[in-house]
Amino acid sequence: MVTKAKRKESSGQSVGFAGYILLAYWIFFAIIHLTIDLFIDLYTDKDYSIAFWWAGAVALPLAACTSYLTRNSLFTGRYTDVVFSLIILGLYLGSAYFTTLKLDLLISAAVKPEKEQVFPVKTVRRIFSPKLGFIQTEVALAYPNQLVTFKGTRTSYFLLRPYQALRVKTGRSFLGSDYVTHISVHEQERWAARWAYVKDWFHRYYWLMIVLPLFFVFELIKDKYFPASPANTSITKRPFKIVLKRLLVIILTLFCLFMLVVLLFGLFG
Repeated sequence: MVTKAKRKESSGQSVGFAGYILLAYWIFFAIIHLTIDLFIDLYTDKDYSIAFWWAGAVALPLAACTSYLTRNSLFTGRYTDVVFSLIILGLYLGSAYFTTLKLDLLISAAVKPEKEQVFPVKTVRRIFSPKLGFIQTEVALAYPNQLVTFKGTRTSYFLLRPYQALRVKTGRSFLGSDYVTHISVHEQERWAARWAYVKDWFHRYYWLMIVLPLFFVFELIKDKYFPASPANTSITKRPFKIVLKRLLVIILTLFCLFMLVVLLFGLFG
């Protein structure tokens, strides 16, 4: 009995320690992605195999740890085991890969030398995703021997589109990405660009202000005004249905947080 009690206690301690590791990872992920636009104005984002292998080395143990901690709530059958394992692995692999690229830019900007130069601006255009809409700005600068296309925040579009040339501080990261740490513009122009971005964001996503409150109100009142029949009660108590409902709540919560982060990224970038 004493041995079993000690095993349960040690198991609880290990689960708690693993949870802290996962929490620390996602806090680190948020810090990197929320602060990079404070130090990097523009950057080139290339695909590097070395970054993918580093990401895989980080993602595999974190995904295994998450799968272990959520085994009783998400993994309820053979098919859900496979689906949720792939989702968790893909989530960690993608987040670790992009964090590696952003971390390379931040470390390089902190320790590597920079040059202040003036480059003609060829194009400033918005990049749209079919599902996410306006996701970033693409800025093409004419280097002496080539045309280099940089990525920037959504605010960068409203800030840089009037310019024909830019005085910038540039550098090259350890992985070979070009980046810009400073653009010579007035602070009033940055705030005007932020305000233009906020107005554009609310113009494109006004429907969220209607749909999401209605959905949450419906979830609060449906049990009172639309009670389930006895036949449907047994169906909703099935483990798979419960998992789907939990997953829906998680997805909606993450979606709301994502839209808020999208607004903040563009606002303070």
